[in-house]
Formats: sequence, C-alpha cells, structure tokens
Amino acid sequence: MKMALLPLLACPVCGGDLEFAALDDHPREGVELETGTLRCRRCQVEYQLVDGVPRLRLSDAMKDGRVASTAERFGFEWHRYPGPRPGVDRAIFLEEVQLPAAALAGRLTLDAGCGMGRFSLAALELGAEVVSVDLSDALTRLVPTMRETPRLHVVQGDLLRPPFKPAAFDLVFSHGVIHHTADTKGAFDRLAPLVKKGGKLSVWVYGTPGPWSSFKTNPLRSTRAWLRKVLPLVWVVVWARQILSDSLRVVTTRMPFHLLYALCWPLTFLGAVPLLKYLTYYVDPQFGVRLIENFDWLAPPFQTKHTKEEVRGWFEGAGLRIVSQLAHGVVPKVGFLAERPGALAERPGP
Repeated sequence: MKMALLPLLACPVCGGDLEFAALDDHPREGVELETGTLRCRRCQVEYQLVDGVPRLRLSDAMKDGRVASTAERFGFEWHRYPGPRPGVDRAIFLEEVQLPAAALAGRLTLDAGCGMGRFSLAALELGAEVVSVDLSDALTRLVPTMRETPRLHVVQGDLLRPPFKPAAFDLVFSHGVIHHTADTKGAFDRLAPLVKKGGKLSVWVYGTPGPWSSFKTNPLRSTRAWLRKVLPLVWVVVWARQILSDSLRVVTTRMPFHLLYALCWPLTFLGAVPLLKYLTYYVDPQFGVRLIENFDWLAPPFQTKHTKEEVRGWFEGAGLRIVSQLAHGVVPKVGFLAERPGALAERPGP
C-alpha cells in the first residue's frame, strides 16, 4: 500500500477517515507498506493490511452463503484466466468505457470489481492512476504490478459498502460486475457518489430482451446492423436463450464449482464449431478464455438482467448526465457513460 492511497479510503462501516494504527515499517512516500493495521478515527474499527492490500471487506459480508460463494467462485475463475492480453484487453476496455484513449491520462480511476485486473492494467497503460477493488482474492494477481508501479493501488472491499470517500475519483468504471452482487441497483447507488463533479461513470450490466418496445430500439454494433431485417425473430431467439440459460443456472449455481468447471470443457469445445458456437456463452478464439467465460456465466449465484430504460433511470436518478450508450451484438448488453455536472478540477502535479 502506498501512502497516496490513504486519503482516498473511508471506513466501510461509518464512512470515517482511516489512519495507521500499527505498521511494521515507517511510512514513507514511494515505499510500499506490506503489513500493518488501519483504524477508523470515528468508530475505531480496525482493518488489516496484508501483502500490501488493505483488507476493507467486512466479515459480515460473507455471512450470506451466496455472497461467500460468489467470492469463492470468482476467485477460482480469475486465478485461471489466461491473461492479461494487453492488446485485446485494451480494445475491449476502450469500447466499453466509451472514451478516447487520451482521456485516461492522469485521471484518478476506480476499477469497481476488478477481478484479476485485466481492465485495471488497460487503464494503467493508458496513463491513468488506478485504484482496483474487488470482493474476491483474485485481485492478488495485481499485487506484483502494484509493487512495481506508482500509479496502481489495490484494495479488497465490497461494492455494496465501497471503502472510499465521496467524490474521490475522476472516472469510475464497473464493467460486467454489479449484476453479480446481492443488490445491483444498490451497488450502482453506492458507486455513483464516488464520482467528482465533472467526472465520469461508466457501467454496463447484463441486458434482458424485455418487451418488444424496448428491444427494437436497442443500439446494435455496425457489424450487426443487418439483424434489423429479422429483428422480431432475434427478439424471440434471445428470449428463448435467456429462459434456457436461467433454467440451466438453477442447477449450475448449486453444483460444486469444481464439477461445473469440468462440465464447461465440452461446452467450450463447441465454441470452435461454426454455428454451434452460438449455443455457448462466449466465442473468443482462445480456448482458455472461452472456458472461463462459460464458467463465468453459469457459476455465480447472483445474475440480474436489465433493460436500457431501467438503467438509464439509475443514472438520471443519481444526477448524472448521459454522454453515450454502449452498442452491442445479438444479446443486449446495457451500458452507459455519464458525467456528473460541474467542472473537473485538475489534480495537482507532483
């Protein structure tokens, strides 16, 4: 942990400032602190600093078995993800964050639900100072880079009680994450206040086909524009896919995850077969990526789906101005980039 991280942190219990209660080394600028104890100045709750990572996930967050299973399954998953893949991850990140590459330089950025950190690293490469937070232990894959890079910070925490001060960040992004929490809108409502005036929030969640009136106005990628000619059929197919998937997940989310992982192997082989690959949940050319993404779809206990109208309402209710909407392929992927009104203050130089 770097000293520069401390002013951004807040107690997840009461929101109070944190201070060092005990350290094994004297804190100095530019030096990583590996172990110690943080304490809230207001409520006096203490948190451990382990392997350079502030552990600000509250113990009671894991009392819900579904939350504990979520952390365990994602930890298992992301420790096996065959990445990072810098070129691929950067392209995906820029598409999903809906910002030009130059917009990241020098911006204090929160990766909310970082997993193993593939998009944290993409933002870092683009010049951002990045704070990466996740519920699971998958974030430990970022620790070696954190120790070598002054602009990367790693925190373990819960997005339903994010351990950060309000209006702390120039950019907050959460891509494909909050629909795996116990309260999707609740997680959104806790992330939105972390954005500064003039700052931006980029979020996408799983979409549902919803009513025809919503589906027919969804933004399609230019490469999928031809689907407009058969859109009613596409709507029916996407609904059928969702019903089948939700029925299957009744079983897979209750299955021992090691068994599920094994069963994902034959499903992943189908991902290389023309046409049949669309029966799977990911069609990346790399086998290991398809394997993890299939597991990612079938394993998490929580998986909510939303229409663009619903998610737009979240942004507007949080006082954010929509800048752009994410285009997608056949299956809806509901994402927006929004801005908090006001002028973004320039960060002081070193």
